[in-house]
Formats: sequence, C-alpha cells, structure tokens
Amino acid sequence: MLKKILSIAFIVILFIFGTIFLVPKDIEYKVIEVNSPINFVLDSGINIKFNNYETFDSEFTVRNKVLADKMSITEEEAFILGNLGKYWAENLMKGRKVAIRNNDLIYYKYRYLPRFLYSGFCIFNEKPYNREAFNKRLNTVRKGNYRVLNPDTDIYYKPTDFRVRDLKNFIVLRHSHIPKTLQNTKYRKDTTSPNAKMIFDRGNIKLYFSDLTTKLKPDRSCSSDICKEILYNINHAQKTIDIAIYGYSTVPEIENAIKSALKRGVKIRLVYDTDSKGKNIYENTFDLTKMLINNVSDLNSPEPDAIMHNKFYIFDDRILITGSSNLSHTDMSGFNTNSIIVIDSPAAANIYKKEFEQLYNGNFHRIKSQSVNNFLNLSGTKLKICFSPQDKTLESEIIPLIENSKEYIYIPTFLITDTKTTEALARAKNRGVDVRIIIDALNASAKYSKHTHLRNSGILVKTENYAGKMHSKSMIVDDKYTIIGSMNFSYNGENKNDENVVIIENSEIAKFYREFFLYQWNKIDNKWLKYNVRSEGKDSIGSCSDGIDNNYDGLTDMEDPACKNSGR
Repeated sequence: MLKKILSIAFIVILFIFGTIFLVPKDIEYKVIEVNSPINFVLDSGINIKFNNYETFDSEFTVRNKVLADKMSITEEEAFILGNLGKYWAENLMKGRKVAIRNNDLIYYKYRYLPRFLYSGFCIFNEKPYNREAFNKRLNTVRKGNYRVLNPDTDIYYKPTDFRVRDLKNFIVLRHSHIPKTLQNTKYRKDTTSPNAKMIFDRGNIKLYFSDLTTKLKPDRSCSSDICKEILYNINHAQKTIDIAIYGYSTVPEIENAIKSALKRGVKIRLVYDTDSKGKNIYENTFDLTKMLINNVSDLNSPEPDAIMHNKFYIFDDRILITGSSNLSHTDMSGFNTNSIIVIDSPAAANIYKKEFEQLYNGNFHRIKSQSVNNFLNLSGTKLKICFSPQDKTLESEIIPLIENSKEYIYIPTFLITDTKTTEALARAKNRGVDVRIIIDALNASAKYSKHTHLRNSGILVKTENYAGKMHSKSMIVDDKYTIIGSMNFSYNGENKNDENVVIIENSEIAKFYREFFLYQWNKIDNKWLKYNVRSEGKDSIGSCSDGIDNNYDGLTDMEDPACKNSGR
C-alpha cells in the first residue's frame, strides 16, 4: 500500500515538474507604442496589426472619410472617435507586458480583442460590431462639444476648422475641459512663444530645460533635449559611465545605447534606490539592473525611510550631468518640466566620483563621509557642489542666499515643505523682494505643503495646471545665483536622502533661467494664484487623456471621477 502511495506521489511530482518546466511558456513583450486600437508596437520591434477589424483613424484620412460615409456620420465625428479610441487603447495597453496567443494579445488573464470588440470603437464589416456600444460613444461625441487643442500655442479649434488638418501636435478635449483662460482664444495671437529658449551653452557648462506646457502625453521616445544630451554622452563614452538614479522606466533608445556601450567595452556602474522590501518606485528599474550587473542599491541601509534620490551621470571621468530628471519615460520624453546642468570638467566629475564611490561601496544616507573642497571656478563661473544629508544644503547655502536677496527669488519646484526655507522666503517678501513660486499641482494638495502659508505671507504661488509635473527643484536669485539639483526643498531632502545640488554664480545663466521661469509663469492663469489645481481633472490640461494616474489614486483618466463626468 505504501509503495502504491509513493508511486502515485512520484507520478504527481513528475506531472507538476513537467507542467512547470517542460511546457513551453508564452514569450512576454512590452507594448511601447499604440498607433490605434488595432495597431501596436512591441519592444522587440514587432508590429501587431489586427487586419480583420476596423476602427477610425486619429487623423483626417481618405480611409476615415470613406468609413464615415458608410457609417452615416460626419468626417469630424470619425476623427474624434479615432482619437478617443486611440486614447482608450493607450490607457488599457501601453506599458503592459503581453503575450501573443491565438492572434490576440494576452495581458494577465485577459484577452485584448474581446474588450476592443465591445468598446464602441470597433467597426466590423463596415458596421458597428456592437451597435449599442458604438451609439453610446457617438452620442458622447455629439454631446461633448469637442475641441482640438494645439499645446504649442494654447490655441484651440473646432474639429471642422480647416487648420486642424495641418496640426502635427494636438490633443482632443471636451470643451468643458479647456481652461477658462483659453476660452475665446480662437483668433488670439500667441503671446507666450512655444520657442522659449530651453538650451544654454557656453562650452564647458550647459543647461537644458523641458516644458510641461507643450507636451501633454508622455511616450517612450528620447525626444527631449535633456534625453538627447544623456543619449549623446552614452554613445560617445569610451571607458566608463557611472549612473546614480532614483529609478528607471523604459526608454528604448537609452537601453540600446547602453547595450552598445557595453559591447564596445565601456564599464558601466549603477546605483539606485530600493525600499525596505527591495522594491523601486519605477516599473522597469530591475530590467536595467539585469543589463548592468555592476549595480548597488540602498536596500541594506539602516535608514529604510531615506531614499537614494540622486539623478547624476559621470562619463569618462570628465562629463558630469545632474539635475532633476529621472531616467523615466515621463521625464525623458519632456512630459514633465525639468532642469539639468552639464559640466565638462574633470574636477567636477571627480567631486561626483567620490560621492559615487561612497554609494557604490554601500555607504548611503547618513553613513557617508562629508565631502570637501567642492568649490570650482570654471572660466569665471563659480560652482558650489553640495550633497545631502552631510552638507545641510538648505541651512548652510540656500537659506543664506534667500536672506541676502535684494530683488527677486523665482522658484520652479516640485514641492516646498521645509519650515526654515518657508520662513526665510516670508522674510524676503516682507523686505520687498519679488518672490514667485510655481509648484506641482499634486504636491499642492500634500499634507505638509507650505504653499498656503507662503500665500498667506503675500508670496505669489501658482499651482501648475498641465498634465505633466513641475519636477524641477530650482531657484534663481537676483540675476546672480542659480540652484539646480535633485533635492526638493524638504526636511527629508535636507536631512535623510542622498541628494546633490549645484549652486551656480553666473549672471548670464541666472538671466537665462529667469526668462524660462517667466515664460512658464505667464502660461499659467492667475486664477491658480488663489486656487489649487486637481492634478487629474478638467482644469489640468491633458490630464484626462494622458494615460497617467496623475494623482496616484489608482484611477487613470476617465476612471477618475474628476474626469469621467465630462468626458475627455
């Protein structure tokens, strides 16, 4: 009897083993681009197109006109439905890991095509596959009073306007989602040029900005000037690249450049953040660590609530890039506003190399030794480099600049929660300094945000009202000083996290950054000096159709109550 039981157990074990290890598993891909609800680009370069199904195009095409005539709707309605269908498919599938099985895309346990067939965006055999769902979508379009917004100029058009057909960058929004500041702007002149200068280049020092007001949907392209600069230096590195980043989300051009650098013998090391459970805030960080085997995280740090928040790169011990941009698709595509500085200086690279070596050897947060001799003079530009938490950057450097300011302090920032910084800014305002702040919409609703206190002190604080984030952590003072780095103006940034800040003393650079700040300031309505913007909702331009959970409540775009009641 015992032998029989053992034999049966052995057979069961063999069956389980065979099921787990011998049965072929689906190959997983990642959806990196959605051209339409029936056309997807996967990370392997595979293009999936479901040829047996029809859907409207998201541009004005001859095909769209033919389909519109057959469906007895207008060409403009077909155009709107094409865009809404593309948004729907992007929100559902972009960034997902999928398998190709039985001419369908499988994610988790779900099949894509059945959801598409009943979405209302599917047209099958020249008729709606699901008439009820199609009619519901069409009714939404007809009631929604949709407009086409050009984010480069803040000018919107009716879909019937002939100029829409020439737009290369646009987004379809319900009229109720267009901020009141843009109402009746159909014929206005563009008073805030979309060609605001975002690159400063004086040879050994460069500054790059990205602009959340002109890119309303993130993508996986390396399209921002910031990303192109990082990409260029990866491609031209000969010996070493040291990378210290908060985390990573897929940007194919960056990955391909890293692979090429490894193939030509470049030694690449990576330092990144993990929480106490070994997780990272970005979904593809561990894809990067698989590529870069020389990697270290702060997992074993005795301070689990502190983070490795740096975003800097050292190329061939000579080129240093640092600032506020994470190596994420939302930052690299220019969806968020960021600022970086590029310094061509072995001395600057050496200062950061010493910091990197501490991190790479497992000395994170308050365990690190304080750096010394971090002052540089590059052709008349004075630089002071500070690292958190050892250097107490707010207390020792930034607050003294605020206290000594005479004319203005302009701050584009993700957040302000530090009490001492807030009090110093209030004192500056009281003695007549022009203090202006642009703060990220999400962080304006944060528990410890000081923006209300700052407003009560008479300081002009605007919450940005665009889909992307105001992610810079910068300050410009008196046409003299510019502060760029990874550190937010917060207690943790000052006292716990691994951060870096560059304080630049150069009039030309300060004036350049001042102009970019004022350009963004003028694109945000004065209404938001008093009120706070919901980071996902009709007042936040593009936030209901960007495919991003902007307020981290688990609800994206039309799932969010602030969006779904009035459509896109």
